[in-house]
Amino acid sequence: MSMKQYLYRLWQWLYKGIPVMKVNAGVTTIFPSNQLQGRKILITGGSQGIGLQIAKRFVAEGAEVVIVGRDTHKLRDAAQTIGCKCIAFDLTNIADLPNLIQETVELLGGLDGLVNNAGICNIDNGFLNVTEQSYDEQFLLNVKSPFFLTQAFLRHCEENEVLSASILFVTSERGLYPDDAPYGMTKAAIGNIVAGVARRFASKGIHCNAIAPGVTADVVKKPELYDDAYLKGAIGKRYIMPEELAEMAVFLMSPASRCLSGEIIPCNQANHYK
Repeated sequence: MSMKQYLYRLWQWLYKGIPVMKVNAGVTTIFPSNQLQGRKILITGGSQGIGLQIAKRFVAEGAEVVIVGRDTHKLRDAAQTIGCKCIAFDLTNIADLPNLIQETVELLGGLDGLVNNAGICNIDNGFLNVTEQSYDEQFLLNVKSPFFLTQAFLRHCEENEVLSASILFVTSERGLYPDDAPYGMTKAAIGNIVAGVARRFASKGIHCNAIAPGVTADVVKKPELYDDAYLKGAIGKRYIMPEELAEMAVFLMSPASRCLSGEIIPCNQANHYK
């Protein structure tokens, strides 16, 4: 145990009175084997968190990747670190989403994969405290934006006769059980979009799926979670790690998962079964 970890736990015990139960996530990653060789993929929200880890893993698997985000400096640093390209873009500009697809096509020389990862979760503190602004913000970025970005992507595939393409949504376990918060409602809506797109475009060589993570560790702000992923209240007693989600994303965007479409894969150790 490092001194930083020791002091962190000591602080918890002294000031919060919480005995720490250490849980090691025991994450195992598959050695890169060019599962995405030749693929050209756009990832939204790719400058940090889950999106960044997915982008990093995709590049390692041979894909050419463009990540999208609003923070230009963070985006460029991330792209340089993992060896991909980037586009600074505000995904709430719905009318410009076709231009984002076109710019990505020009950067990569084509496009056959889309990962809708960007999203927002406002803390509304209960149904009676939800404001119209908070409701609109979450539905705009979590539902409307990926809906129309996916539409623009599918139009590109149709117009350019892309014979095989993959779409992945990063949703949440919150969409898998009743939730009166706008965030959970947006994630439930994504489930319908995934199923609808999968069914409508299956005959055109396009498969569309989603992963629904549980509470995921922010290992940038709290690197000690790599060694102690304990999460009180979770069925598995730990955070989900971003690397685990990236492994699932690789499989769902690879040719190995062509028979899967319209599926929402819970990545939460069965935590949604309440």
